[in-house]
Amino acid sequence: MPSNNLPRSRRRGAVIAALVVAATVALAGCNSSDTDGGDDGPAASGPWLDDAKAAAENAVQVPSEIAVASLGPVEPPASMTVYFVGCDQSIPGCVAQVEGVRQATDALGFDLEVCDAKSDVASFQNCMSQAVNAKPDVIVNNARPSADASEAYAKAHELDIPVIGQFTAQLPDPEKGNTVEVGNVCQIEGELLGNYIVAESGGKANVAIFADTVYQCNGQRADGVKAVLDTCPSCTVSVDRFSVATAQTDLPPALQAKIQSNPQLNWVVSTPGFSGVMAADAVRQAGKQDGISVGTFDGDEPTLALVRQGDIIKADVASGVYENGWTVVDAALRLKAGQTIPDNIENPTQLLMTQESAPASGTYEGADGFRDQFTALWGVG
Repeated sequence: MPSNNLPRSRRRGAVIAALVVAATVALAGCNSSDTDGGDDGPAASGPWLDDAKAAAENAVQVPSEIAVASLGPVEPPASMTVYFVGCDQSIPGCVAQVEGVRQATDALGFDLEVCDAKSDVASFQNCMSQAVNAKPDVIVNNARPSADASEAYAKAHELDIPVIGQFTAQLPDPEKGNTVEVGNVCQIEGELLGNYIVAESGGKANVAIFADTVYQCNGQRADGVKAVLDTCPSCTVSVDRFSVATAQTDLPPALQAKIQSNPQLNWVVSTPGFSGVMAADAVRQAGKQDGISVGTFDGDEPTLALVRQGDIIKADVASGVYENGWTVVDAALRLKAGQTIPDNIENPTQLLMTQESAPASGTYEGADGFRDQFTALWGVG
């Protein structure tokens, strides 16, 4: 089991020296420009800090049960075709969503078709049109808003083809949009990371958030982080936006500009996961790896390699990266069987991965034994 002990903020020798000097001059601490964020003055305290610490401790515990266990068993049909419209397959987190669905459909002997919708609206519309024309039993839209392919959605409804949204950051709309939503947890993921940052910083976090605008889940993650930090009276937070489509050229200079313009900065949050690695690179290039930590999402292997080493990226929040896909297939089975899904929402489980709680290898795939739990619900060996 992962440790419950959260890492404590470390102060560099230069910071201690600065505080000694600052003690002789009124307000000098408030103007400190050292790279650990100016962690001076009295210790922060309050119920908000206690709540953040408790939430952070709970978030590093690996879940033992899939959430859909509460829905009870469901009998799969003899056959089913799932058409999966995946988000940009150059992004590791998007690849993981396809793999999870593939594992689950393979376990049931179902047919799976996949279309890479990339990161532009035209490609998504093309994939959705192909999906409708294929007339599958169910279509899965991974990450894009339904409004980006309204004609295809209208046609799917006309043909009585249910569309399952996965991490679309939308609530279900069975009449015009997604019949069921899987992964309605983006804001929750952000709150988990926000609580960890508040707890780890002792309530003295100075945070810059960078969130992608193409996939709305990333905006909700940013909202979740900010919502927690806004409850911390001794914390500071800013939010900047970027597009994954132009991240390779636009994001590095934006990160560097933020780091250089805010000497009190001690945390950067960037989403999705590959941008967290870019943030770590920017911190290293600025020579501030001892004072600025990075938090991100998705549980990508390059990210977790740094988390395990305690190397700049100190926290990564993921919803079981393969459990997601199994949850999608479970939702498809329940729709086919005419079962009621409460609020038309099914969700996977989450884990906050730190140096202590991250898996020794690989990533957070899902709750302990999640594959066996799903197949038991489905009555398959």
